[in-house]
Amino acid sequence: MNDKETRYVLPGDKLSAAEEYVPGKNAIELNGEVISLAVGSIEKDDRKLIIGVKKPKEKFVPKVGNIVYGQVVRSDNRQTSVNVIGVKSGEKLLDYQADGYIRAGMDDRHGQNTKIGDIIRAKIIRVGQNLELTTHGENLGVLLTRCNRCREYLTMKDGTLYCNNCERIEPRKVAPDYGSPKL
Repeated sequence: MNDKETRYVLPGDKLSAAEEYVPGKNAIELNGEVISLAVGSIEKDDRKLIIGVKKPKEKFVPKVGNIVYGQVVRSDNRQTSVNVIGVKSGEKLLDYQADGYIRAGMDDRHGQNTKIGDIIRAKIIRVGQNLELTTHGENLGVLLTRCNRCREYLTMKDGTLYCNNCERIEPRKVAPDYGSPKL
C-alpha cells in the first residue's frame, strides 16, 4: 500500500465510502462507510482500492504533560474514567492503550466537563498504575459528543453545545476545535 497521505485518525473516524475503497488493515465496513479501528495514519492503495490504518511502531512511555486522546467510559461523583486510545508525541499521534481518570474537583464543575461517550483531549498530570488526566487548559476538553437524550451529535451554536434534533443545550468544557479536531 502507498503511504502518500499523512492524516492521522482515531478509532471510529470515517476513512472513505464503501463504494470507493475496500477495508484493509485496522479498518472495517460499517453502514456503507470504511471506518478506522486504530490510531495511526491513513494508508491506501489506489490500484487495489484498499484503505486502512497504519499503526506507529514506536514504543511509548507516557510522561507528565503529554497530551492524550480518549473516550469517557464511566463517571461518578469521585472520578471520571477514560479509555485512553492515543497520545501525542511531538507532531505524531501514537497508538497507546491505557486507563486514565479525571478526579472530581480537578476540573471546574466536574459534572459538566465530560459525560459517558465523550471523545476528549486531556493532559497527563500524574503517571501511575492509571494515568491521572485533566481537561483544564488551553486546547483541552471535549472533541466530539452526543446528546444525552436522543444520542445525535451535538454542534457548536453561539459557544454552547446544541442538539439540532431535540433542541437541547448541554454544558461541557469543549476544545476550540470541537467537531473537527486537529490531530
